[in-house]
Amino acid sequence: MSAQTGSSPPVGPASQRLVDRARHRVARLLGEPNPIWIRELKQAARLARTPIILLVLAVMMTLLVASIGGMVSRDIAPAKAGVILFQVFFSLAYFVVALVGPAVAANSIASEREGRTWEAVLLTGIPPGEIARGKFLAAYTAISMYVVMLAPVGALPFLFGGITAMEVVIAFLFLFLIALLSVAFGLAISSKMASLRAAILVTLLLAFPLSSFLFMAGGTGLSHAAHLAWPEVPEGPPIWLPVAYQRVPFGVDYALFLVLLPLVAVVVPAWFLYQVTVANLTSESDDRSSGLKTWFAVCTPMVAAAAAVPAFSVDPSDRLAAILAGLCAALSYLTFCVFLFAGDPVGPSRRVEVHWARSRAGRLRRFFGPGVARAAYLLLAAGVPAVVALWAVGHQLLLGASVGAPESHTRQLQYFAVYALAFYVFLVGLGAFLRARIAAPMVARVLLLTLLFSIAVGPWIVAAIAGLITEFSASESALLVAAPSPFYAFVMLSKTAQGDPGPVVVAGHVAAAAWVAVGLGLLAAARARC
Repeated sequence: MSAQTGSSPPVGPASQRLVDRARHRVARLLGEPNPIWIRELKQAARLARTPIILLVLAVMMTLLVASIGGMVSRDIAPAKAGVILFQVFFSLAYFVVALVGPAVAANSIASEREGRTWEAVLLTGIPPGEIARGKFLAAYTAISMYVVMLAPVGALPFLFGGITAMEVVIAFLFLFLIALLSVAFGLAISSKMASLRAAILVTLLLAFPLSSFLFMAGGTGLSHAAHLAWPEVPEGPPIWLPVAYQRVPFGVDYALFLVLLPLVAVVVPAWFLYQVTVANLTSESDDRSSGLKTWFAVCTPMVAAAAAVPAFSVDPSDRLAAILAGLCAALSYLTFCVFLFAGDPVGPSRRVEVHWARSRAGRLRRFFGPGVARAAYLLLAAGVPAVVALWAVGHQLLLGASVGAPESHTRQLQYFAVYALAFYVFLVGLGAFLRARIAAPMVARVLLLTLLFSIAVGPWIVAAIAGLITEFSASESALLVAAPSPFYAFVMLSKTAQGDPGPVVVAGHVAAAAWVAVGLGLLAAARARC
């Protein structure tokens, strides 16, 4: 018992089993609220402008929705007016949450650093993860108040008809999920910035185009695809997901597209942004890598599963295109992770090694720790099986197709997957080698991006020059010069679809073998450097 407070010190879990640790964390969460969260709430309660802003926003939205409802209800049926009001209100609410959420979160950590109070927070001994959770809960509570204040206004479309009460409830639940992502996004940027103005400016400059693109692509764009799959979903309106959850009959497509894909779309970026925030708040001499590497190891199978979903639902004639699109999406994710871990430390610091020795850390924990070689091995251990799994699933789906030419499609998929795997191995080795040779992580990433762009575009420039020199008499021979480019895989696809590709595929396989050899050599050089 503490002599100062008269309270007993916190007791850890009964054992190190997962169930006992989960029970201990839940009990601690209920009995001991996050101190950063409580502190932020107390500070927000002292601000007189918060209720004024909420009141003004609610009044403006009420007047806008009521005015639009009064105008459109004169000429059209009340049910159609309710649908229009539903779309207008939740479209505006989406942008309020998508823009205000990051701005509120960007104010949290950057304001502490600018006000010279961040050192006081660090001196409390609170772990970076708990600080990040407290800041997140505080910003999420603030933006949730905006959503709650708008709830009575959002219920007005239901009074006109055309929209069910459950659809309104589901739409508000999605607003809370969007608020979660927007707050996590703003917090990740704020954790990297030292100036409050810079944090808010960068956050809004990134949030506005990103939220607009997602609204157009995920709203209006996907509504056409959803209408083709489910005629119950209206075509064109951007707010179609709540309607789909209510009106689409439950089945395999419902579970895949309305449960699995939204779950991955929320969990993967939200967890990533949280781990980025924790890493930015952690000292450079501490372990800043374990959280991000755990995220990568867990989320890579989820991304691979999500990338394979469209291939199960499209027509057999479109199955190859869906599989290739899923492979491209998975490879884009893996390429992003290569750039992410190109900033990993060259090796663990002395402080981390001492901590591992004292806590008797096992091999798995050390493997997920800092180290560019460890990061490269993890990228290969998780990324290669993910691509191979997508390849195997696509191969089985194409063989089971009753239309088209299954043998030709499987060969096309094989050529594409083999070249993609080979270039991915090279990219992992190149990223590890550059990080092992260059002290500054940002310089290593910029150089990696420059080399990747040169490799992707350079061979095509050489091929174009070679074609001009030969006066198009040997255009296919000139095309072989572009084999080192990763986009050459699409040339292999087109030539295979036309018949016997001949030397085009041979050149592609030679380039793939060369990329694997160079990548493994660079990885060995990076390992020797660490």
